[in-house]
Amino acid sequence: MTAPATLASALQEDAKSIVSGLRLRVLLPLCLGLLLALGVGAVVLVVAQLHHEEHESAQADESLGVMLEERTAHDVDAMKSLMLLVMADPRLQEAMAAGDRDGLAVASAPLMQGIRARNGISHLYFIRPDRTVLLRAHRPGEFDDRIDRFVLRQAQTAGGFHSGYEQGPYGSYTLRVATPWVVAGRTIGFLEMGVEFEDLMAGIQKALHADIVVVMDKALIDHGKWITANAHKSRKTQWDEFPEVVVLSRTVAKVPEQVRAHLSRTGRQAAEARFRVKGDGTVAQVVARPLKNTRGMVVGEVVMIKDVTEIDRDAMTSLAIVLAACTAIGIALTAFIHVVLGRVQKDVAVRTARLAETRRVLAHEQDERQRAERELTLQQERNELLEARARMAEELSEANGKAEAALRENEEVTARLREAQSELLATARAAGRAEIATNVLHNVGNVLNSVNVSAGVVGSTLRNSRVAGLARAMQLMQAHAGNLGQYLTADDKGRMLPGYLAAVSEALSNERDGMLQEVDRLIKSVDHIKDIVATQQSHASAANVIEPVQPSELAEDALSMQGTALARHQITVIRDYADLPPVPLDRGRVLQILVNLISNAKAAMSSAQQGEHRMTLHVGRFGSDTLRFSVSDAGEGIAPENLTRIFAHGFTTRKDGHGFGLHSSALAARQMGGTLTAHSDGPGRGATFVLDLPLVPASGSATPEAATAV
Repeated sequence: MTAPATLASALQEDAKSIVSGLRLRVLLPLCLGLLLALGVGAVVLVVAQLHHEEHESAQADESLGVMLEERTAHDVDAMKSLMLLVMADPRLQEAMAAGDRDGLAVASAPLMQGIRARNGISHLYFIRPDRTVLLRAHRPGEFDDRIDRFVLRQAQTAGGFHSGYEQGPYGSYTLRVATPWVVAGRTIGFLEMGVEFEDLMAGIQKALHADIVVVMDKALIDHGKWITANAHKSRKTQWDEFPEVVVLSRTVAKVPEQVRAHLSRTGRQAAEARFRVKGDGTVAQVVARPLKNTRGMVVGEVVMIKDVTEIDRDAMTSLAIVLAACTAIGIALTAFIHVVLGRVQKDVAVRTARLAETRRVLAHEQDERQRAERELTLQQERNELLEARARMAEELSEANGKAEAALRENEEVTARLREAQSELLATARAAGRAEIATNVLHNVGNVLNSVNVSAGVVGSTLRNSRVAGLARAMQLMQAHAGNLGQYLTADDKGRMLPGYLAAVSEALSNERDGMLQEVDRLIKSVDHIKDIVATQQSHASAANVIEPVQPSELAEDALSMQGTALARHQITVIRDYADLPPVPLDRGRVLQILVNLISNAKAAMSSAQQGEHRMTLHVGRFGSDTLRFSVSDAGEGIAPENLTRIFAHGFTTRKDGHGFGLHSSALAARQMGGTLTAHSDGPGRGATFVLDLPLVPASGSATPEAATAV
């Protein structure tokens, strides 16, 4: 079997293998993706459920707080209205002014019964001006004790109504309203009403459809008085049920364990808390809020327990339905794709068989073409001698063409170099770098000398070439083309022709090698000029090329560009270079700044007629993250009033200056994230210019294309 036929068979087998594994390669990632989507969907739904539970908990907490505030405000307003009615009753007013306890008791008894039944008010005090109790209408047998509660003292101080929650030694937590009782401008005593917090919470419990547990801090309760009050009110609470609190009231017979744990913690500080309780097939939302008296002190805690079993069950049912629907959709989609892939697999198998047949036909045609090519090769071998002569003539012609092309390229390069020289002069003039351009043009002139020498050698070689002798020999061979074999073997001149051709061939080969060497020299010279031009263009360009640079070498490059001028002005250069590794810098911009600073230092010392012309170039670190270049001169110095102006555009103190060099250098330093500053002790004291650049990690070396970009 031929190679193309073997290749067709192998491709057919590969196609069958691909088709057979098509379902597996498609369905496996699809199933994994569906499983991942179901997992993500489940997580999203669970998170949404948690957010919903948190929202419900916050709503329950807010509802408890709002209802507590509204009920408190309502009861305070009701007690104020009743107290105004009581103080307006003539009989009660007369008995109070006379200090008649029995008269007050008889007159207030039906009043106490009515407000207890209608308004839920459980406390009514008639208090003398010295704050001793004249009568407790709710407990007539207790009197003459002094009341020092905060609400009463605030009412006495303010001279009007005052209200607030206060805890008592009996374990009560009461909403109280007190006011002075003034008749004809004379205070005859005080009137106080109160509502037990547990009675107030009973109404809230009914409105919220939730159980309420109210606890008080044991530290604020007299144990003995609590026992007495507990027996009087028939409370079914125990003092030792919790370590630090005692139950004031509750509407649930059995407190859930999580709530008991919340109330049993030691060292507790009552604070708002929200959590869920699960057990016995039920779910309850628990909200705990601190109880504070009128002075803002925490005295206990109210805990609301609301059954949310149905809500939680509905949410879980919805979650299960969504997951089941997603699973069913995924299974259906997988089955559909499985069927579609089966059809695709059959179609691919048919197309693969057709492709294999086509490849077999192509392989047969390729075999036929190879046989035809072998016949052509035999025909070409018979014409080998003529083709060899043609190739020799073509090579000589090509060598001549290359030489002429090299001369033309030399002329074009010379023209482009003149153009580049003009552009360099214009760029240097625009950017304030005339001295750099002069140095570059000098280097270009030196290279042009080498270019002219190489061009002269190529021209001389072409003028003295032995191509003319080869042409004459070819004319002889063409003249005897009909009997070339006999001419080369029998004729005297013909027998000399092969040796002559060999000598001419060797001479032309030597000429070609020589011209190729000169062409190589021309190309290298042109590349050198291109590098010089590209370097100048990169210095004048605004392109930001970051590359690893040795700071001391960069300083030396700047000095070498000014070397002739420094030597001409007899300026001594002191180099102070620290041993630094290569750092990432914008080579063109830093070199532009250094050349400008060195040029300014040279000009400053040229203007100073006396003193030693000495310039110090420092390269080193400043701190841990800053690279510092500084140029110090012993020149004419800078006046103090000019230190803040020398970097402004157009400002200069030199007659031939243009005021752009330091301005552009400062801008370049800022673009690199650095600073350029100046210091001078005054005129005649020299100056120092400091370039600080941040040391940043190199992100990668600049490519040659980027380094020479214009």
